Order: sequence, then structure tokens, then C-alpha cells
Amino acid sequence: MRVYRFEEPVADSLGPRTPRRKPRRRVPWRAALGILALIGIAVGAVLWLGRPTDGLIREGVRIDGVDVGGMTPAEAKAAVRAHGEAVVDRGLVVVADGNRFVIDTAAIDLRPNAGAAVKKALGEPDFVERVRMRLGLYESVDLPLTFLFKRKPYMKATLPMRQAVTYAPQSATVAADGRRFPVTPARDGRVPNMVALGTAVRTLSTSGPVIEVPVKPVSPAISTEQAEEQAARARTFVARRHDVDLKGDVNRVPQDVIRRAAGFKVGKRTITFRISQGPLRAWFSQLYGSRERAPRDARFTINKDGFVRIIGGRRGRGVDVGGLVAAWQVDPSQTLTPITFGPREPALTTDEARTLGIKQVVGEFFTPYSGGARVTNIKRAAEILDQMIIPAGGTFSLNEALGERTEARGFVEAPMIGEGNVLKDAVGGGVSQVAATVFNAAFFSGLKLIEHTPHSFWIDRYPKGREATVSWGGPELIFENDWKAPIVILTKTTAEGITVRFLSDPLGRKVEAIEGEPYSMSKPKVIRQRDLSLPAGTKKIVQPLGYPGFWIKYGRRVYENGKLRSEQNWTWRYFPENKVIAFGPKLPRQPEEEGVQEDPAATTEGGGGDDGGGAADPAAEATPEGAT
Repeated sequence: MRVYRFEEPVADSLGPRTPRRKPRRRVPWRAALGILALIGIAVGAVLWLGRPTDGLIREGVRIDGVDVGGMTPAEAKAAVRAHGEAVVDRGLVVVADGNRFVIDTAAIDLRPNAGAAVKKALGEPDFVERVRMRLGLYESVDLPLTFLFKRKPYMKATLPMRQAVTYAPQSATVAADGRRFPVTPARDGRVPNMVALGTAVRTLSTSGPVIEVPVKPVSPAISTEQAEEQAARARTFVARRHDVDLKGDVNRVPQDVIRRAAGFKVGKRTITFRISQGPLRAWFSQLYGSRERAPRDARFTINKDGFVRIIGGRRGRGVDVGGLVAAWQVDPSQTLTPITFGPREPALTTDEARTLGIKQVVGEFFTPYSGGARVTNIKRAAEILDQMIIPAGGTFSLNEALGERTEARGFVEAPMIGEGNVLKDAVGGGVSQVAATVFNAAFFSGLKLIEHTPHSFWIDRYPKGREATVSWGGPELIFENDWKAPIVILTKTTAEGITVRFLSDPLGRKVEAIEGEPYSMSKPKVIRQRDLSLPAGTKKIVQPLGYPGFWIKYGRRVYENGKLRSEQNWTWRYFPENKVIAFGPKLPRQPEEEGVQEDPAATTEGGGGDDGGGAADPAAEATPEGAT
């Protein structure tokens, strides 16, 4: 039986092979169109949901609880402004230290800042946020509403509150009585936190209408601990026996000399035990007087043309009191201290004076006076300032240069401008004339004027505006020698007045004064006040009627070698110098049948005649005490 085998033909011999096609799966065209349509609808819906808001505030936005979502800016402003005005209408009450103060919202122009709130709410959302907003998936926000007010009326309205709460800190002091040195403890001051109050007023809708003002303490410049530490050093010094040894010649310093030498130097923020050399020098002069000779400092003077001449200094001989004091300052308890006797150099030698390069007068001023106790103070202050040197780049403070005006330092009681712009007697009264004269000398020397305060009312011996007053603790007179040469102060007092000259190298300086004319004049008034210390039925003129009040503008231009170096301008308001009449107690009314009647002059004086009338200028009463 024959078997046949069937084999695949060889590819090469049979030619190319045609592949077998797989059946194709076809999608119906209607289904494809449906899918495309669904995609288009979805994209269109998203684009429609994410379309721009056309300037409308997005949904879900509130401003201080007011729903402004979907509103135009104008609609939102109107709604927010109405809400804010309703908040303002509730009023504003400030509570400070248990006292309530009603603030007139109209006086300070308190108003809602609707524009700023709406501007913040109007921020255009991005595409995703717009989609979420129209799908109702947004998050609600409540933006704050702030309020605006005018600063000057606001400060005036809050003045009673600040006066009720504020009191200045008191630094610790030490009485230099030479024995116990008692310490008066420091006391913290306090002030209302005006920053916190301002923030509360600006957010009145959430913080008001009653606002509690936080009070913050103010630490004193000199603490009780610091004063006690220095007082202890002084007590140690006066309690010890002090012997001095000059090459085997031992002498005991008398106890009264030690006590008079013990004192304190008080700065703005420090108090330091200091041993004065004066009592010791006087005692050593008695002990070694025949062998001692005081040194003499070099001095500056001027010739008739205003050019400088130096009067040479000289060395002295005597006990080195400075070295002795330095040793006691380090250890006030030491009982035996060696001393030396030898040359004593002057504070300013002739060679040192020459190297300063002082050539001529660069600024000077004269103010007149008419006598009285105030002239004593002027002459004492001039004596302290004479020959004082302000180095190049140095800052000068008149209060620091003069020190505290006390009777122990040669000052006496004299009239000065006190509280309410009324003259009163105080130790050092009249020193402000020195301040006004020094200020003008610095003014025309082209020095940098840092701080000065004219008097509260105008005194005709001074230029209008261009003058200054000082008092211990403020106001201050401060200026800087911003030239590349030192300044030497020369003072001269005569029977007519005081002259202050500044000497230096001119360095091409030139000063032009800018003098304005008074404006906005205000007439002085008559102030009547009761003074129970006066005899019954009498009166006393405390202050005569003076000049009117006014505003004044003044300034200067400073040139160096013809080129403008600086220009400064100021504006000052002088209050009127009111007439002040003090009345004693009223006379008791007598029966008419006895023929005795009350003196009408004691009760009707100044009833609106030529002297003017009315109460004191309230603005004048706010002037700080201390102008002299």
C-alpha cells in the first residue's frame, strides 16, 4: 500500500506568501459622535463655570459680617459704608484706670474705610476658584472692616484720658548730707498704650464701642538699686578715718572735709559717687600753702577786629589731689593713702590752645536785660560757659553744660514762665536768656541745630521765633559742631546785657537768616483767679498784659565757600501773654444799716474793659512748665 506524504512547499520555490487578514472590530459612527458630544459638553460646562466674574465680588465673601458676594464694587461700598456708619453711631467710650471718657466720633471724623475693604474683597479669583464658586464648593470668608480718623483731633480728644493715666517715672535720688546719704526710692511711671488704643479704634466694630486702654509701665532712668549701691560707697567713705602720707609726713584729713567732699554725679541714666576735689584742695592749701601755687589755664580773647589772641597758661605746684581722689574712688575704705607733691598741669596748656587752630569770631549775639535777681543767674551761667570748648564733631547740650540750677551752685530764685504761661519764681529763672543768646551765636556760626524750643509767649528782647528756652529736665538746647574745627565759647556780661561769641576757624562759612512776618494774631486776655493767701478784699497783678500771640516762620541758609551747605526752616506759635489778676477772699458782707458795703472794686475788676476779658486760652494752659 502506497502512503503519500504531504509537505509544505518550500517558500523560496513557491513565491511570496499572502498573510491572512484578521477580522476588524468596527465602532458604529453614531457612538463616536456621541462620545465627542459628551466631551464637548463637559469642556463647555467647565469653561462656562470658569468664566470671568465681570468685576463682581465672588460668592461667599463677607465684610465684617455683611454679605457682599455677587455685588458690584459700588453696591458693596454702599452696603459696607452703611454698616460702618451704624457702628460709628453706637459711639466710642474709652476706659482708662476705671475712668470713662466719651470720645466725640464726629470731632475726630471717625468713618469706615469701605473702599479699602471692598478693594481687598474684589480680588479676581483664578479659573479653578471660579469653577468651585459656581458649583457651590467655595469657602466663605469674612474680611475685617477698618475705620479712619483724623490724627490731630484724635490726640486732642484723648488728651484728658492721657492726662488721667500718665505720670512720669521718678528716678531714685541720694541726698548728699555728708552722713547717712538717704535714698529716695525710684518709682515707675506709666503711660496709656496709644498704639493698642489706635488699633482698637481702627477695628471699632469688633473692639467697641467701649475700649479698655492698656497701661504700660515706664521704668525710671535711675533705679533704687543703683542709688543704694552708690550711697553705700559714700557711707563707707565718710565712716572711715583717712590719713595721707607725704614722704613720711602723715596727716589726718578732718572729718568735715571728708563729708563736704562726698557727693554724687547725676547723669540722665546714672548716679555715681564722686569725691569733690575742691574741699580737699582748700585743706591742702592751708596745710602746705607756702609751697603751693595754682596752675593757670590758657585762655582765649579777641582784639577789636574780632581776631583771637591766646593768653598763655602756666604750670602750678601742689599736692596731686587728683591722684588722691582717684585712689579713694577705687577703694573708699582705705585709711592710709600716699600722696605726692609736684607740678600741676593746667587743664589747657598754651601749646594745646595753639594747636586748636582758633582764629576769629564766627558767630556772636547780644541780648539786653534790665536787672533783678534773674541777672544773678545769667551771670552765673555765663561764668560756667566761658572758655568752654566744643570739639569738631562734638554735640553741645546747654543743660549738661550748666548742670542743675541749685542754690548750692550759685543760682537764686527769679521769675520764669510756668504752667499756664504764667510767671512764677523758681531757682535759675532767667537762664533762658543765656539759652536764647547761645542759640543765636550757634545759629550764625552755621552749626547743626538739633533741638531748640522758643518761649511760649514772645519776649521783645529776642528775635521772633529765633530764640530758645531751657529748663532742667526739658526743654533742651542741643546743637552739633559739624565743622572740621573746634568751637570756643566766650561770654561777657555787663550792666546792659550778655554777649556770647563763638570762636573758630571760619572755613568759608556764611549764614543767611530767613525772617518771616507774624500771622494769625490772637489777642491776650484777662485771667482772674482766687488767691486765699492774699488779704481779704485785695487784688494783685500777677502778670501784666503783654504781647498778642501769633505764628511765625523763620530759618537760615548755611554756605561753605559760596556753596549751599544746608537749609533749615521752622514754624512756631506764640501764645498771647495774658494779664493775670489774683483776688484775695471776699470781704464778709456787713449789715446795710451800719453803712458798710462790700468794695465793688474787689469783685468787678476787669469786667471786659480795655484789657480784654474771658477765661484763659485753653491752649496756653497746655504749655509745659520750665520756660525762663
